[in-house]
Amino acid sequence: MEICCDVNKMVRHPDLRERYEAHEPPRDVVEALQAIEEEMTVVIVFGFWCPDSLRIVPEALKALTEADNPNLQVVAATVPLEETYDLPIACGGVSVRKFPTISFVPGRYQTTDEIPVGTEERARFVEQSLSAEGLRW
Repeated sequence: MEICCDVNKMVRHPDLRERYEAHEPPRDVVEALQAIEEEMTVVIVFGFWCPDSLRIVPEALKALTEADNPNLQVVAATVPLEETYDLPIACGGVSVRKFPTISFVPGRYQTTDEIPVGTEERARFVEQSLSAEGLRW
């Protein structure tokens, strides 16, 4: 599992960029995100191999970006297909059984090192998939 906290870098990934740029989130969704007053971490767990993830995640990221709520911290984790054979996995206090999983968790993380992920042997940080594309988190 690899983790990223920078939405701006994430949406530049070739598999997400086109849908992110084309999507216009419903106004009521953006307003609901803007209305959140307590600090929350939005945990998004997905796979680049998953068609539902490639459809839903860029749309969710666009809504979160447009809401521009300083109370919301976005943490995204990509899971390689081979790691899905051992579900459920854990990331950021969220139990993941399906992809994508998007959850709102109270509080914030100061660094990516604080984010609890999976088991030790599977926990690593989203850089590998992007470095192949010449991008870095």
